[in-house]
Amino acid sequence: MSAVQPVTPEQPIAKKSWAEAAKAYLDSRVIIMLFLGFSAGIPILLIFSSLSLWLREAGIDRGVVTMFSWAALGYSFKFIWAPLIDALPVPFLTKWLGRRRSWMVVSQLLIVLAIFLMATVNPISEDVLVYMAGAAVLLGFSSATQDIVIDAYRIELAPPSMQSILSSIYVSGYRIGMIVAGAGALYLADYFGSTESFYSYEAWRNTYYIMAGVMTLGILTTFASYEPTAEILQNNKQRNNLKIFLIYSALLLIPALLFSAIYLVNILINKVFDSSIALIPLIAMPSIKFYFLVLVACAPLLLLYFMINQPKIINKAPLVAETREDYVRLVLLFVFAVVAFIAAYVLIGQGLPEFDGVFVSFISETLHLLTSLAVALAAGYALVKVGLVKKEIAMATWIEPILDFFRRYGKKALLLLALIGLYRISDIVAGVISNVFYQDMGFSKTDIANAVKLVGVIMAIAGGFLGGLLAQRFRIMHAMMIGAILACATNLLFVVLTYNPGSLPIMYMAVIFDNLAAGLASAVFIAFLSALTSIRFTAVQYAIFSSLMTLIPKVMGGYSGSIVDSMGYPFFFIFTFAIGIPILALIYFVDKHIVIGDNDDIYDNNGDSEGGSGIGDKLAKANPNLTDTKEPPRASE
Repeated sequence: MSAVQPVTPEQPIAKKSWAEAAKAYLDSRVIIMLFLGFSAGIPILLIFSSLSLWLREAGIDRGVVTMFSWAALGYSFKFIWAPLIDALPVPFLTKWLGRRRSWMVVSQLLIVLAIFLMATVNPISEDVLVYMAGAAVLLGFSSATQDIVIDAYRIELAPPSMQSILSSIYVSGYRIGMIVAGAGALYLADYFGSTESFYSYEAWRNTYYIMAGVMTLGILTTFASYEPTAEILQNNKQRNNLKIFLIYSALLLIPALLFSAIYLVNILINKVFDSSIALIPLIAMPSIKFYFLVLVACAPLLLLYFMINQPKIINKAPLVAETREDYVRLVLLFVFAVVAFIAAYVLIGQGLPEFDGVFVSFISETLHLLTSLAVALAAGYALVKVGLVKKEIAMATWIEPILDFFRRYGKKALLLLALIGLYRISDIVAGVISNVFYQDMGFSKTDIANAVKLVGVIMAIAGGFLGGLLAQRFRIMHAMMIGAILACATNLLFVVLTYNPGSLPIMYMAVIFDNLAAGLASAVFIAFLSALTSIRFTAVQYAIFSSLMTLIPKVMGGYSGSIVDSMGYPFFFIFTFAIGIPILALIYFVDKHIVIGDNDDIYDNNGDSEGGSGIGDKLAKANPNLTDTKEPPRASE
């Protein structure tokens, strides 16, 4: 069947009621993705904001502090090793837990190890900074790997009709994890006694130890969940594990959501009426803290129980590498390519002159990075030519996922890639300079923290829920259109703020609507990317899409300061609104001309699926939840 053809507008499209759309949130898979999203959101701020503040309090130079952000480059280049996640099993663990959960456990354990290693280093001595940098790089690599696996797991866990809900709940969990690792880590460090004027290594060490312990919730979720492409031989054990996990989740989530809602309302009331009302009595706070501490303390015991009570499974998902020798050779190829990249980066860096201009330095460093990548690719190609890895295995691992995308969508794949690369450009470019903008408008750090880090994040979570409902209730491309319109239009609210500097009501209005729009657009866009991803190459294709999603906006965002300096804030925010307008045309053309398959190679009985023996057929038999229809939906369905 053809993956690309005109959409017939006369076709009837079944719509869900709002009640039916909301009912999807009661699915057990939603709770699984909420906690996995939480697990994915923890590490990133432990590399960025929380670590930056720790290093600054320790007296490390600002230039050195910002260099630590490079440890998160793994998020931008995760598509390079994502094919290995699809191709390779994990010794022992894959037979025990399955293809996705085994890699998930490995990445989560590495995250815990990296956070623990960072906690053991006191950065007040620059001699040991290299060890903390190594641990930070390990954290960036392992957390990016966890993202790869969770994205693949989410796509394989449910049919496209559920992806919008799973995407929105995943984003919500991710943002909650960021709150815990960002604001939560700063609160803990302050509670343990480290301040800007009085640095305490023990305070930060204990904070990072606690963050490592919080990751137990992610590991707990992995062991309580199930492998979507495996046959479970002891269903009673799996049902029991999932039931206990859902009860534990309810005991944790319901009181936490209630407490958070009351706390938020309390802050807003006190801010609006300039009062000091306490809706939660101070006498109740010790009991509330004790309740949550007991629940968190139970997590390791539950984890031990789930590990012992794991059901036996039969893995059904086919792997590219079929022998142990193939596994080893693929890993060696990746390792040699990484070594070639590091060597090229160091050697070229030694010969590069230093530039004074920021723009020239940026161009120089970009060329430096791209040249090193080219050397790594050349080294990998040469090793394949000399026979380290069989050509067909290397092709199936790294090249076939890319060819599959263009094979399914033909020339119109370029239209899809343009939409992927530009959809979030309006809000991401504006967001790069947002904190600086608030400071320039005369708001204090406390004002910014309350509005952006608390109210803004909560509204982004609410936007994610709304985006999931819209994608369930309406056609996905209509939801994409709504998200794109809101994402660019809300930037005009910041123009209003530029003419009313210091106005808290206008600031809160701008933050609330901007974050609501960003959360909505993010949820529907992730659902869209999931529908584009072939079930045969979930890990690598989604990793490519998600990397492309932020590449252009982040590059353009780097020039936001220069635009503001030369043209002013009103022009800048009008500009970010204007660059969002062409995205609406892209959405229209994709909706009109492209059919997006329901992971459509499941239905394709041609090519490698001939005779019903292809990978798509095997996955469909292993995981009947991959589809709930017999025909792939169009982009507009």
